Amino acid sequence: MKANKIEHGGHRGALAALAIAAVAAIVVGVLLGYDKLRSLWLEQCVVKDMESQVFIEAGTMVKADVIADEFGLKAGANLALIDFDAKRKAILKKIPNLRSISVSRRLPDKVSIVTEERVPAARMEVRGSRTATGRVADRDGIVFVCQRGTRLLPVIREAPSAGTPAGHRLSGRVRAAMELIEAGRDREFQELGILEVDATNPDFLLATLGTNYSALKIAWDGMDGQPTAASRASLKRQLSHLTSAMRSRLGNDAVVWNATDFSKPGRIYADKKDKMK
Repeated sequence: MKANKIEHGGHRGALAALAIAAVAAIVVGVLLGYDKLRSLWLEQCVVKDMESQVFIEAGTMVKADVIADEFGLKAGANLALIDFDAKRKAILKKIPNLRSISVSRRLPDKVSIVTEERVPAARMEVRGSRTATGRVADRDGIVFVCQRGTRLLPVIREAPSAGTPAGHRLSGRVRAAMELIEAGRDREFQELGILEVDATNPDFLLATLGTNYSALKIAWDGMDGQPTAASRASLKRQLSHLTSAMRSRLGNDAVVWNATDFSKPGRIYADKKDKMK
């Protein structure tokens, strides 16, 4: 009886061993099959001809070859091994001239990259310095470097110790200067012809207007915080009152316009003498 039990136990042990061996063989087979399939897939993702496999739509400031280098795209590169999303985020952080990058893969061996560059809206200069910094900012307030085709843009002057570096966003009074410039581009305010905005005075922005090169001291509700619908409405009211005053007899020979009293709508003053301080 005891011998039979030992014999049956031995059979069960052998069967269990065979089952484990079979499972192991299946696992090994699956892994080998996966590795083979992965190798075949990776072989299909290799860039062999840049011209036919890689399409890059670049702008005027950041060229296609720069984009290709940043993504690691070259003959022999494997598209399946490139983390395009991580690369895209890193490039946008590294090159502030780029506003966006979109990546589209066509499996297995093609990729399309389209970049959108920032459009300069104002030149960023330092008060008291004649040396051009080369910095500009777009309408979103992002600062970057661009020295071509910017000569006719309005200028924002910052304090020497607070020049906003490339890759950063304008804030506070300097951001308000950009809001003023952008508002001045609206059709109803284009006659102001804003040429320059000095953002260094703690009480108001000082703008130079194309109309007889007169000066404008202006403030509005919420100008130092993040722009909101309410703050933009306050700015628009100030500019509306200003343009009305400029069209009236007050506009004759005015040197300095004062639109700092936003608590009393319509209070716009015209100084015939230079009172810039």
